[in-house]
Amino acid sequence: MFIRVEARTVADLEIDCETELAAKYELIPATADEVSKWRDSKSLLREIPENQWPFYLGSIVAIGKTKSQRLSAEKLGSAVRTLVAGLAGKTEPFHVIALKVVHDIGLGVPDSPSPPQAWHWLANSLRFMFEGRTFWASKEYKWPHPIAQQVGQLGIYLVPDKENKPVLALRPENIFDALTLVAARMIATGTTTFICENCKTPFLSGGSRGRNKRRGDARFCSDRCRYEFHNHRKARSNI
Repeated sequence: MFIRVEARTVADLEIDCETELAAKYELIPATADEVSKWRDSKSLLREIPENQWPFYLGSIVAIGKTKSQRLSAEKLGSAVRTLVAGLAGKTEPFHVIALKVVHDIGLGVPDSPSPPQAWHWLANSLRFMFEGRTFWASKEYKWPHPIAQQVGQLGIYLVPDKENKPVLALRPENIFDALTLVAARMIATGTTTFICENCKTPFLSGGSRGRNKRRGDARFCSDRCRYEFHNHRKARSNI
């Protein structure tokens, strides 16, 4: 049994996500012994340069006390874009990307160390969603195959309203589920993956802006890349 939600309804969906945020987070590298245990796991480490393995296999931990904070859909959407673009690793190592995202939205599971490799797994999962594919039992499935349709899960709650009456609420169980929900909403409202013509980095563009405005023809991931591309083309034409 399915309950279908139209794109215009998805665009107006309020995402209520509360997390624990610390003022500071620190990345503790993995030890040599810990790294050696993963050395033969080529499928896990094939996208990561060897000199980054201790950081990639390390743990991001909160420093000091945390404070409860609600995250806006805009901040979660920004994290989705950062993670997907960060997979290319052309601007910064992925563990640096993961640390920045954690600083903005908190750990994947509150009060628990968060390894960059878990964020890398999530980033790949989000990328596959935007590309309309998924992997199950070492086999690839492409949209609209039923296996590629299920992208995440939500908790079903009855919460009190202002008059203490029960109201239905669908909530993500953790930050990873919240980011998956936001990514699904972005896809349902038209966001897709593009490759920057200048730096060849993947980025996300398109989708609802305001009411029905969409930008699905983006060629560059940033203003800087657009300027560089056109300046290089102009320089070549003057030779």
